[in-house]
Amino acid sequence: MSNQARQKISPVYFENLDALRFLAAFSVFIFHYFRDIKAFYPGIEENSIFKSMLVVADKGGLGVNFFFVLSGFLITYLIFQEKQRTGTFSLGNFLIRRTLRIWPLYFIIILIGFVLFPLIFDWYHTIHNPYMYVFFLANFDEITNGLHDSVNFLTAPWSVAVEEQFYLFWSILLFALFKWNKLRFEFVILILFILSFWFREIFWHNERVIYYHTFSVCQDILTGALAGFAVFNKSKWVEFIISLSRWKIVLVYLVGFVICLAKNKLFAGQFIIAERFVLSLFFAFIILEQSMGKNSVFKWGKISLLNYLGKISYGFYMYHLIVMFVICRLVEIYLPTGYYLIPLYFTASLLLTVCASAVSYKFIEAPLLHLKKKYGHE
Repeated sequence: MSNQARQKISPVYFENLDALRFLAAFSVFIFHYFRDIKAFYPGIEENSIFKSMLVVADKGGLGVNFFFVLSGFLITYLIFQEKQRTGTFSLGNFLIRRTLRIWPLYFIIILIGFVLFPLIFDWYHTIHNPYMYVFFLANFDEITNGLHDSVNFLTAPWSVAVEEQFYLFWSILLFALFKWNKLRFEFVILILFILSFWFREIFWHNERVIYYHTFSVCQDILTGALAGFAVFNKSKWVEFIISLSRWKIVLVYLVGFVICLAKNKLFAGQFIIAERFVLSLFFAFIILEQSMGKNSVFKWGKISLLNYLGKISYGFYMYHLIVMFVICRLVEIYLPTGYYLIPLYFTASLLLTVCASAVSYKFIEAPLLHLKKKYGHE
């Protein structure tokens, strides 16, 4: 891409999405925190208060689903915007930008999990396959080895691996569509949805395949991509959503959150085939309503702290399980058991994860984000 063409790509910023990023990452943090508490105190699930909190906390893993929808939305919109403003889409520059954003933290986690910790701790052992991680196939390794490995912080990269697979596939696909200009984008999305539904129908009984396999989880990304394309084209249904009155917005949120909380019952058995698609529609609504809604009840981006935490949310997501892993081992060695550990573990994990993420953002991510500007803006 020439310098002149590159200068035409101005940064795109959808308000409130940084705050939503952190809320999604924090929900995953809460999910893992409660999982650890259950492991520490097996009998605590009998406590009525804890049981009530668990109903919500157990759905924290949906933060990953939200991330997938958001990625599909932003990447698709940005690719079409680049094509419109410059007359072309630079596949090479796109992949370089994604590499600068994704790879550093991803490979830091790999180095910690497969090199640093084995050298430092005699008791440390993992059966995860490092080669699967290096080649961004961590989600497939999670299907095979996840249940049999106690090193849970090596679980986090699975979703990043899926996103990297998507970035490569999606950018090449759109590059080809732009060159060929024969197939409609909506038709391609429809075909991919059908293939994903077919895959989920075949493997609906295999929980790990349904949750981790790229062909299964890609529905979130496809829904986000369709929303991003619709925003780019100023589709009428987008205008309808962002113009909803407040009471209708509240109603959609209430219905959406009820579906999230009751998903295990609503999508039991073979109905799990439809779970990701239905929930992805709700998450796409949240993205559109928060970033473009004209009558929003509340915009999370008004909380400046959440905006900052959203900027460091990639690090927050990637580091939180390492922090929890280390704290758990220190607690087992140095502290007596007791319920006082419940708030202590939460506070220490949260603060140390935020600190690690802030340091990482300042000294690793921010310089690389600045370098991305040489290859066009995102």
